[in-house]
Amino acid sequence: MRPGDALLELTKHGFRFRLEGEAVKVRFEGERPPDPAAVSPLLNLVRKHKEDVHFFLRCYCPKCGGVASCPDYEGRPLCLGCDWDELIRLYPDLARGKH
Repeated sequence: MRPGDALLELTKHGFRFRLEGEAVKVRFEGERPPDPAAVSPLLNLVRKHKEDVHFFLRCYCPKCGGVASCPDYEGRPLCLGCDWDELIRLYPDLARGKH
């Protein structure tokens, strides 16, 4: 399993990740405590591959766990899931399907 896949799987279990400088911050927001047998190997994989995790998290949405983003006019990434309304406001042609 690749580190990005591990992050996505952990997101399904209720974990949220973000970058703070060089540090990877993790927070659990799930409704029920996760099964340690299921998440421990994934967390270990994330710890062992910090460089790949940093690369992945540059495109990762900490709110929903999605990985598709588009920059606003200032270069800040906006999630195609969470920030769709804002992206349509900034780029109206997205709603019309134009390229």
